[in-house]
Amino acid sequence: MLVGLMLMSAASGTELSPDVRPVLILAPPQGGLLLHHAGQSPDKRPLPVAWRTTEPDRGFNQALLMQLDHVAANWPWRTLIVSTGAADSETHLQTLAGQDAVVAVVHDELVEGGSTVQFHVTLALTTVRAIATAHERRVHTPVEYFATGLAADSGRPRRQRVMFGKDGPLDDQVSTAAVDLSQFLALIVARVSVPDNLHPHNPTLGALGLHPACAECRASDPVVYRQPGRVWVRVGRPPGRILALPLRTSKAGPRGS
Repeated sequence: MLVGLMLMSAASGTELSPDVRPVLILAPPQGGLLLHHAGQSPDKRPLPVAWRTTEPDRGFNQALLMQLDHVAANWPWRTLIVSTGAADSETHLQTLAGQDAVVAVVHDELVEGGSTVQFHVTLALTTVRAIATAHERRVHTPVEYFATGLAADSGRPRRQRVMFGKDGPLDDQVSTAAVDLSQFLALIVARVSVPDNLHPHNPTLGALGLHPACAECRASDPVVYRQPGRVWVRVGRPPGRILALPLRTSKAGPRGS
């Protein structure tokens, strides 16, 4: 009977301690992967026929959702809500009054510039505290993720058919991006649960001796997160913008180092 009373007491204590972890609202990319020419009009066009596979989005949507919703993962969010875009995400937020959430609206594309094509992902990241209360506070952070550029020319797509074919280098980059982005989102959500004064001090690129492939980075830019072969760095324009960049293999450092 004593054991039974202890179990009942533990269950009662659990009920009195609600899960206050933030909610993650994810709006994954919609539609297939498109090609954008850097420095030209913002219009995008379908990939050349020689570069297409049976998965128009190269499996990025499914790969990202699988990473974030993996039942074995110890993610820092209470639940994952999948939305269809910014407007739908806002509707979901209004059902979470008094709670905290992180909203990530994701877009992806291939960017062609010079003689390379680069897989590029943008996150419109919004941290919302005390939702729908007088104390609601929102912080917007634009995030850009760049994969390593692939030597290619969309004007002569058959030359790179293998590189852009199924299970080729592009598909490998898409899969890696899904893993990288899921780990970064876990970091961001985990920090929401921690008071600002307990956040670790971010070291700088110069202090860590990291050299991303980045023309606008400075040695004084703070490092938000580091992964093997990649760094997430906060740059100055616009304020708070985060770039996820491959690291250079050479010793040439960022400007200002």
